[in-house]
Amino acid sequence: MQERSYSTKILRPKPLIHREDDGSLIVVATSWGQPEHAQRALDEVVKYVSSAKADVEVTSPFEFLTCLTDEVNYVRTGILIANDLLYRGENRAEYSSGVELMAIFRRGSQLAWAHVGCPSLFIQRKNQKLQPLSVGLDLSSESEVSQLPPLPAQLLGLDPTCYIHCGHTSVSEGDRLVLLASSRVATTLWTREGNSLDLSAVTTSMIQENPESPFWLGLVDVDAD
Repeated sequence: MQERSYSTKILRPKPLIHREDDGSLIVVATSWGQPEHAQRALDEVVKYVSSAKADVEVTSPFEFLTCLTDEVNYVRTGILIANDLLYRGENRAEYSSGVELMAIFRRGSQLAWAHVGCPSLFIQRKNQKLQPLSVGLDLSSESEVSQLPPLPAQLLGLDPTCYIHCGHTSVSEGDRLVLLASSRVATTLWTREGNSLDLSAVTTSMIQENPESPFWLGLVDVDAD
């Protein structure tokens, strides 16, 4: 995994990242408030998914949805547990902070994801252009003012329940995942041909396109299983 955080006078918090050595699980957590709350949410998701994928009997107050694969249910449930922890432990009396979180779990050729807020998730399959898989909205993009600070549309920990974007797809060696936390998707990302997503070149082009807009970009190469 390669990543780059670009800062300007406008604040966009840098995310915490967890990646399993075998690449099976990636969790990206961004705190809008106390930094330790992102770590707490990340740890809960990693703990639950690691136990579930190892076939350890784990209990959860949240039921699996039969319309989703096991892999999607793992990351979705992990996020629900993290949301419950933050809401009951940090924000129940008064708002302290919220967390954006993306969890990606791969088993074999199956890739599952679940997230609340940014980053958005895209895929570039071999010899194809970028395709969106799931988009995290930023409320600042709804304004006609071009340079507003980022404003998360969804956060963990603010309510007993939370809306989770989730899904799954198949991947193969040579595919590349693109994770982007930004108020807008830069044109340079859509216009890249084939497998030309080089981190340095893309970030340079994104900065040149909109030098006042902060972002975080992550590129994940899909290796052979």
